[in-house]
Amino acid sequence: MSARHFSLLCVRVLVAARFGRKPRRSKSAPNCADQTVNRNVRLLSWFNFFGDFRMYGPIMVVYFAHVTGSYTAAASLLAVKMLSSAAFEVPTGVLSDRLSRRGTMIAGAVVMMAAHLGYAGASGYGLLLAAVVLEGLASALWSGNNESLLYDTLLEAGREQEFPRHSGRVNSMFQIALALAAPIGGVLASAWSLHAVVALSVVPQVLCVLVALRIREPRVRGPLESNMLVHLGSALRGIRRNPALRRMTLVSALRYSSESAAQLSPAFVAGLWPLWALGLWRTFGHGVAFVGFRVSGWVIGRMGAARTLLFGELFDTVANVVALVKPTIFSPVLLGSPAYGTSTIAQQTLLQREFTDRERATMGSLASLLGSALYALVALGAGLVADRWGIVAALLAIQAVALIALPLAWRVRAHARTMTG
Repeated sequence: MSARHFSLLCVRVLVAARFGRKPRRSKSAPNCADQTVNRNVRLLSWFNFFGDFRMYGPIMVVYFAHVTGSYTAAASLLAVKMLSSAAFEVPTGVLSDRLSRRGTMIAGAVVMMAAHLGYAGASGYGLLLAAVVLEGLASALWSGNNESLLYDTLLEAGREQEFPRHSGRVNSMFQIALALAAPIGGVLASAWSLHAVVALSVVPQVLCVLVALRIREPRVRGPLESNMLVHLGSALRGIRRNPALRRMTLVSALRYSSESAAQLSPAFVAGLWPLWALGLWRTFGHGVAFVGFRVSGWVIGRMGAARTLLFGELFDTVANVVALVKPTIFSPVLLGSPAYGTSTIAQQTLLQREFTDRERATMGSLASLLGSALYALVALGAGLVADRWGIVAALLAIQAVALIALPLAWRVRAHARTMTG
């Protein structure tokens, strides 16, 4: 080899060593934002699992009645829980936007743990009342905040288009927790006692606190308003001035109000299936929802969020009406919301895209507040219809309310096509 060739070879080796290997290392090693995405998605998944792993769920009313000695008192506690959640909804959303997503999540976990300690230690109505108010506050702290935390985490990494896939994965853990906790709670209640089941349910809430402490805070984007009232006013104006966001907020509220059918559906199913099969029906429903959440990212990637929401709502409406108009032994399988998981993630995706970065959690809380108000009205109206004309008529009335969401979802789809085409 000549000296000239040897010199060229040395230059090539030095260039390869200086420039050739570093790009390959940077591709294989994720940056800080990507690591935060992986960490927060994993922790949010476990947070949702532990948060909804409540073994007392199917027997909550029975336990309240056992402690208070009255089913009327037990029902009033459930009503107070919903009212307290609605009352705290907007203030906690503003708190999340102005202070910290992570801090709000931790606060909710601590308050929820305190609520469960109250349930386990209650000997009368007073402590149970305080506990349901605390649970309402914790639910409000998480509402709007946790989805915003996930979206902001992805936004910081420039990966917000992956929100449907990660949100589906995170929210699917709710369903698997409900599906597992219900039968385990029933067995433990039979073997031990109601109080033992409630006491054991404190443990997952403690784990929630530990998981929340490990969450990383995404970067806050944009300047904040001067005070909380100005911030709230800015969020309200943002919803009012954005036609797509107005329609999606209404769709979200209507979909949530139609979930009041879950209170009456067991009475319909009990007329078709034996009582022992009701637990299997609930588990089947949670299992279907789990699958829907898991595949939602793939479905939305193929069809788009707006089309997924529209077709999901249309499918659910047709399936429920068929199940109710001509009841058969197969009706319980159709009843409910077979497309619930995919429709919910599509709805969340469309909302998060329209929310502003500064008021994301506040706007989400306002949508939840409207949904809670409609839920209460629809549930009350459905109860009156059930007393007068029966369960089937009440469930059909709820479906009539859900139908209002279809033209709104169609408009959202039309808007999405205009924006992309």
